[in-house]
Amino acid sequence: MIKEKKGSKISRKIAILFIAPCLIGITIFSWYPFFLGFLIAFQKYSIFTTKWVGLQNFKNLFNDPMFPIVIRNTFYYAFLSIAIPFLIPIIVAILLLEMKRSVIRIMMILWFLPAGGMGSLLLLKWYYNPNYGLFNQILNWLGLPGLQWLNDPRLAMICLVLPGLIMYGPGLIWIATLQSIPDELYEAAEIEGAGLWTKIWHITLPRLRPIIAVLLLLSVIGSMQMFSQAFLMTGGGPNNATRTIVMYMYNCGFEMLKFGYGTAVAIVLFIILTIMVIIQRKFFKENIDV
Repeated sequence: MIKEKKGSKISRKIAILFIAPCLIGITIFSWYPFFLGFLIAFQKYSIFTTKWVGLQNFKNLFNDPMFPIVIRNTFYYAFLSIAIPFLIPIIVAILLLEMKRSVIRIMMILWFLPAGGMGSLLLLKWYYNPNYGLFNQILNWLGLPGLQWLNDPRLAMICLVLPGLIMYGPGLIWIATLQSIPDELYEAAEIEGAGLWTKIWHITLPRLRPIIAVLLLLSVIGSMQMFSQAFLMTGGGPNNATRTIVMYMYNCGFEMLKFGYGTAVAIVLFIILTIMVIIQRKFFKENIDV
């Protein structure tokens, strides 16, 4: 017993020794900036001087005419991201299972093809160019008038969302999950006379529910923090139509050097995301038997 206790203590020490570098890294690069951000949000913070201002940054934020605009743009982008790049691949994956295996393999290859994030965005920016972009060239070939794309406040946000359909990696996850559903369930449903919609509603979607819950959560968090698309393709324009809350945080902190004010914007986003995650986890059931 004494030897076992000594052995277990040595094992714990070895485990702590291996875990320590990871914990130190998380503390330095995650938790320390996280708690420091809360402190900076209550300060008038600059590189050389700091001054405690309490809730003044938050008062200024809620009186800022730009703040409701960026909040609206962020929620609009999140809605479009759920409606287009998140839902359409699910529908495509479900319909693919009704096709030949060769078609499924081709679609998996297309989804698996690497698409560099920043490089693809810069390339798409040229495609959207109203004067010599590819998309307007295609419209002209079809005899249709060209569009302003990123220069049109009504289309700009949709243009930022559409690349998500091309660079949507989790499409492979949908196909893999669907292929893991036992064929016996579908065969039994067909014997009972169930059609395609009945099989999808009562067999496919319930089995997809755990994966949908996880990926939906990640999609909501990611879309609410959208930055690179707007930064590279529109710069927040036209007329602030694509300026999101993360981009506004960047503008305040790194362009106007209002670090305390920019951090206050980040804290508000953190609170919004926390509330959304709690609501989603409460009302979106992952258990397929519920």
